[in-house]
Amino acid sequence: MKKFAAMVAFGLALSTGAAFADTMANAFGNTVVVTYANGAQARYHFNADNSFGIHAPDGSHVHGTYELADGQLCLTPAGGERACAAYVGDKNVGDTWTQTATDGSTINVALEAGRGGHAH
Repeated sequence: MKKFAAMVAFGLALSTGAAFADTMANAFGNTVVVTYANGAQARYHFNADNSFGIHAPDGSHVHGTYELADGQLCLTPAGGERACAAYVGDKNVGDTWTQTATDGSTINVALEAGRGGHAH
């Protein structure tokens, strides 16, 4: 699951406890798009029931559960190992930001409205 651990290298939002829950709710029904340095994109879909789905850059689909713990977003893919990444600032639909991935590379993250027919 090394590939999955690399894909989880992003954050969404955190500043206070209340904002933490509100920001995750902003992702429900929408798409978190992570663009890597090589231009490849992963599309994350988070649900209120703590499930998620990812459309990976290689065309594969990963599903599992997520948890917010200690200022981190932790994803556990079905049949895989849990991987965590830090949350970053308050984000809303339409926001785009840059951050450092867990492997030290720079990634771009955007919270886009809707799911374009790819709901999970």
